This record gives sequence, structure tokens and C-alpha cells, in this order.
Amino acid sequence: MYLFFVRHFNDIDHITPIVWRMSRDDYPVAVYCLNPRYDIHNDYRLLFLAKQGIKVDYVHNDFGQKSGRLHETMHSLFQRSFALKKGLSSNDEKCSSIRSRLLGQMSGIFGILLYKLTRRKFYDSSWAHYVLEKTEARALCFDHVMPGLFVVDAFLKAAREMSIPVLSLPHGIFLYTNEVTKAKSTDSRRFSKFNRFDYIIVPNRLRKELLARSGVTKEKIFVLGSARFCNEWLEQNNKIIPRMIESNLTNTGKLKLVFMPSKPRCRIDVERMHNTIEILASFSAIEAVVKPHTRTGREKHVFSNMPLPNVSHILTPELCEWADVVLVIGTSVITEVLMRGKPALYLKYLHANTTLFEELGACWTIHDEAQLKKALLSLQSNKTGVPYGEENAARFLAEIVYGGGSDKDVLRGYEQFIVSCASH
Repeated sequence: MYLFFVRHFNDIDHITPIVWRMSRDDYPVAVYCLNPRYDIHNDYRLLFLAKQGIKVDYVHNDFGQKSGRLHETMHSLFQRSFALKKGLSSNDEKCSSIRSRLLGQMSGIFGILLYKLTRRKFYDSSWAHYVLEKTEARALCFDHVMPGLFVVDAFLKAAREMSIPVLSLPHGIFLYTNEVTKAKSTDSRRFSKFNRFDYIIVPNRLRKELLARSGVTKEKIFVLGSARFCNEWLEQNNKIIPRMIESNLTNTGKLKLVFMPSKPRCRIDVERMHNTIEILASFSAIEAVVKPHTRTGREKHVFSNMPLPNVSHILTPELCEWADVVLVIGTSVITEVLMRGKPALYLKYLHANTTLFEELGACWTIHDEAQLKKALLSLQSNKTGVPYGEENAARFLAEIVYGGGSDKDVLRGYEQFIVSCASH
């Protein structure tokens, strides 16, 4: 069995295509969620995999090992705590109550503490050893996760003892060309994050070079392109995404625009970004919406009380399909925008980083608010008129989606690599 471990929305985006392809080619695969707080039962991609007959479950659920009444009780309690927090959070009417908000916060804190105690007492390398034996694991595939998170460390130890290869797969696309992109982006952190994995897969050479400079052994870093943004998965994903545009956004005939900013901690000028949102709201001939980055997390307050609709609840692929033009800062969403042939406006003036797509001229680079206004007026007259050439976009996509090559079978490349690692 080839085991894939997921934990958040983003890594599921990038790992699902690989699991789907391997299952379709009759390789035995299973997906286990490391994060007890993540709702696997309401994730459309995991539901899709389950409908294909693929095992999808939480890694903490029973594998037939009898750990005793104490473990059963603690396991049940942290699951119930997270379920209660989710139930309260999803009910807007209840969440308006201070009492309900506090109850939700307390449930979450209690669940985390109880989970950590349970992990320390029961989810050690001997437990992981048992799981790997029970599943007849041939290879373990994580995302680019820190070994100290969840039960990753336990599986790394057990896999090493059992001589089972462990791979680290991409959970995003690295596009920054400068060294320091955010406060935690350091060589020592990258080294400790990747050094214990046997094989590290990256979408592009830019990421490989950065990891190698951080001290990670270059010989175990492999460039395979992007499973998430390859044509095969874009077409399949388009068939299964839950459609929400029709019930949430009107079709007014105006220029449809989505602004997808990066995480605020990625050296974003937040005040100027708010000013940009005000500018977008002032254009009466434009229907504009904002979708904050899915990993915004604790910084989500930055997007409170905006004069534009916050469409966090609508999936990015559907927004890219709906939009006439997409505005980005440093997010990899630009990859899907260009794959769809849509105009991509890069608001360079909103952050202190540099990107591969600006260096390759694969976007409309906007240097200030005045240029943004001119670009929007131009797109109102001609929705497809952009100053960058198709050949520049093609060069960028070749590097990012196809790992520097041509239009190759990306998912087959991932499949063959994982299978070959297991056979060594």
C-alpha cells in the first residue's frame, strides 16, 4: 500500500491528483489525515477519492490495535471537542453569541491539549510501526511538513527502522526569487524541515536550488512539476468542484475581476492593499471580489470590513473560470490563471518580494495605483488585451507546471517516481 498523509486544504490540493492517478492505474493507495481538526467528510477532493474506492480516514482511528480504555476515551474526547468547535463555528447565528464563541474557543483549546497528551502517550514509533505493518506500507508520502508536527516524527522513525522510503511532496508552488520572503523563511528552518526525508519532490528548479543552498542534500531533491496545475488534473477537477458562483454572484455583464492576495506575512504592504481594494470598489463598471489566501489563518482580520465581497467560501478554480481578469501578488494561483488563458495582473507594488513570473514577463506587471487604473480601463474596452506575450506565459508554465520541460505527463512522472522509490 502506498500511503499519503494530508493535513490541510492546500496539501490536499496538490496530493489528490497523484493519488487519483495511481488508483486509476491500479496501484494500492490510501489517504490518512494527520490533523484531527480537519473535516475530511466535507472536503470535495477527499470525497471524490473515497467514491473511487480509495481508503480515506484519520490516521488516529483504530487499525485493530487494542490500546486500552484510556486511549479510547481520550481519542473520543478530542474528536468530540473538535466536532463541537466546528459545529459552533459553522452556525453564524450561534457565533453571534459571546457565550457560544467562548464555548467554541474552549472546546478547541481543550481538544488540542487532549490531542497532544494522547499523541505523547500513545502515538509513538511503536504505534506507527504497527500501522505500517497493518497497511503493508510500501512508501510514505507526506507534504512539505515539519517533522515535529502531528505524528510525522513517529512515522519517520518507524519507516527508517522498517526500511520504507519516505517522500516529501509539494503543497504549493514556490515562485519567489529573493532570499527572505517571510520572517520564518530561513536556511536552518528549511534544513530541519526537509533533511529527514529520503526523497524531496519539488515542482521547479527554483525550489530545488533554494533547498540545496539551505544545506539539504541536492541528490535527494527531484523536480517533477506541478500535479495540481497540470492539464489532466485541471480538467478532472473542473468536473468535481462544488459550484457556488451561481448562487453567490450575479452576472451583470461588467468586467469580472478577482483579487487574490498573498498571505499578509509575506512582506505585504497591508495599508496600500486596503487602498487598492478601495480603488477596485470605486469602479462602477467592474464586478470585483476578493479571495484571501487559504493559509491566511490568524491574519484573516486584515480582510474584515472590506468594501468588496469576501469570497473565501468559493473555490479558486471556479473563481478563475468565472473571472475575466485575476489580480495577484505572489500567489501560485497565477499558474491556473495562465493555464486558462486569462489576463493576469501582478500588483508588484504591494509587496517587497520578487517573483519568477515577473522576471519571465509572464504577467502584466503593475507598479502603482495609477497603472492599475489604466490597466482596468483598458481591459474594460478589451478583456483579452494584455502587454505580455503568449510565449512568455508558455515559458513560465513549462518551468512551473512541467518542471522545465515540455507538455509532459506530470502525473505519470509522479507515479513512476513513487513506485520506483518503493522498489529500491
